[in-house]
Amino acid sequence: MTRRVSNTAAVEESIWTLDQASTRRSLLLCAIGAIAGLLIAGFGLFTAAGTHLAGLPPEDAATVNGTPILMSDYVAQLRSVYDASLSAATSAEKRKILDDMVREELYVQRGVEIGLTTDDTETRAALVGATEALTASDALTSQPDDVDLRRFFDRNRARYATEGMIEMGAYTAPSASQTTAAIQDLRAGRPLDAVIRTRQLKTTGVMDDGEEFYFAARIHLGAALFDVARKMKDKEVKGPFSSPAGPELLVMKHNHPPVPQAFDQVRARVLDDFIKDAAQRLQDGNQRFLRKRADIVTAPGLE
Repeated sequence: MTRRVSNTAAVEESIWTLDQASTRRSLLLCAIGAIAGLLIAGFGLFTAAGTHLAGLPPEDAATVNGTPILMSDYVAQLRSVYDASLSAATSAEKRKILDDMVREELYVQRGVEIGLTTDDTETRAALVGATEALTASDALTSQPDDVDLRRFFDRNRARYATEGMIEMGAYTAPSASQTTAAIQDLRAGRPLDAVIRTRQLKTTGVMDDGEEFYFAARIHLGAALFDVARKMKDKEVKGPFSSPAGPELLVMKHNHPPVPQAFDQVRARVLDDFIKDAAQRLQDGNQRFLRKRADIVTAPGLE
């Protein structure tokens, strides 16, 4: 046993004796060199520019299949659309601008891919438009029959009604008790002018333009109050509602709700909307396909 141990130690010592030839030493050094080479190659591969691990240079907001979207262009677009700097813009605004710029680059690359034109700065807008039109060509050239149109019409009846008109007053009083008393007076049939004087009502100013379309009244009143107003009948009074100016009441003068129109009256609009919706679905599907196959890298904070 003692002899075997000493022999093994002698062999191991001879491997590292440089003035003696050793096959085992040569193989071991070759293996170490190969492993070191693989480690260096792997490090270079996964940290080279253009790979995800390397990240993006500070001048890029994103890359699409290796093509950069410059941060300067991104900031300029953000300011142009939302009049906001990079630090002041909301996450939703940043995401929307970046999505739009990525979409444009995807369409430009797709246009070049199918040979529409060259990728040229002056022709980007035309190239995007041509790619969109080509994607939607099937929908734009198809002619649906009346069965399909009526089905679309039934699903979207709210689109095909006359625009409602509304005329009303919005008033505030000095106190909640005055507002309640004014509401009681008006519901009892007392003239509005007299109630305004005795209860010291003041107009809020949001509905002083006379008769308005529903969409304008929605903007002026806000969604919550408009939802109340559109259901009111002529001479009806609603309130009190809390507002920054104090307790508020609504007095309906004239309410002309939207009137649904028959299919035959709006067939041309239905056909136009049907084709537009079909084209939009095709474009959305094409954009999802392009995004799915593309290599898109986004700068941190702009996701």
